[in-house]
Amino acid sequence: MNRNKRIQLLLLVLVICAACCLGQQQSPTPAQPAATAQPAQSTLQQENAENDAAQLPPTDDPKEIIRRATEVDHHNFEKAQKYTCTQREVIKTLDKHGNVKSTAIKTYDINFYFGEFYSRLVQVDDKPLSEKEQKKEDEKLEKFLAKRRNESPEEREKRLEKQKKDREEGRAFARDVVNAYDFRLVGDDKVSGEDTWVIEAIPRPDFKPTQPHADILKKIKGRMWVEKKNYNWVKIEAESFDTISFGLFLFRIHPGSRFVLETQHVNNEMWAIKTLDINGSARIALLKNEAIEQEDTFTNYKKFSTSVTILPGVKEVPPEQQPK
Repeated sequence: MNRNKRIQLLLLVLVICAACCLGQQQSPTPAQPAATAQPAQSTLQQENAENDAAQLPPTDDPKEIIRRATEVDHHNFEKAQKYTCTQREVIKTLDKHGNVKSTAIKTYDINFYFGEFYSRLVQVDDKPLSEKEQKKEDEKLEKFLAKRRNESPEEREKRLEKQKKDREEGRAFARDVVNAYDFRLVGDDKVSGEDTWVIEAIPRPDFKPTQPHADILKKIKGRMWVEKKNYNWVKIEAESFDTISFGLFLFRIHPGSRFVLETQHVNNEMWAIKTLDINGSARIALLKNEAIEQEDTFTNYKKFSTSVTILPGVKEVPPEQQPK
């Protein structure tokens, strides 16, 4: 992994920790674990979650609004597993004066195989891959699929148990987010045509984290836009106002690092990530500071086909092995 990529992943910790209550909104990475769900059941769960939220007594309590939004989003994540999309990632490396030193653009197709998200590189600098690069990506995908097709019952059970544990930890972290802040309703706004509450999140000095690394929430502040009809997340802004360290001085995220995340209503049935903008600086070990700007755009959301899926390097994937 090159140095810029490590800086990027380090800054994404800020995103994951500050927006973990948006489970499906995290920027996918190759073979990122995700929940295994039955589509029909997920649809019913999401509809029930939204209906239950809509039927709850009206409230202007910002903490209760955030709690309801977190619960709705948990089910929304299950729905996202039925969709593919395209992710265009633009990473700009900055010098100490904030000037752009270099720009890297990559485009990925995001799919869901065997209960996991998989990001497949399809373009670099907005140009199709070379024949050699295409072959490499095909081989990587086939290797991943072959590993899943050939895993033993014991291996599959172990993998699913880990996914279940990850989901449980994610929900526990989300509860820490709800408890880590004093929430203040600061107004109303219309975002992407939706009426929303605007809620400010101010860290509580007496917050006692229950999950690993949740203590960094004391150093992150932000604002959240929650859709009024069914309590869906529409937008989040977060910023670190103090140095965030991991492993003593091994990793450091500097004050002022921030991100803005916006979602979109897809197919009139789920809310999914639309854009993610990161602007921040970090230091790894004793290396010099690095600053980046990252802009991710997610488009072309499509539901999985129910027919046999044809994949590069594979004749076909039988229905029982297709994404669920």
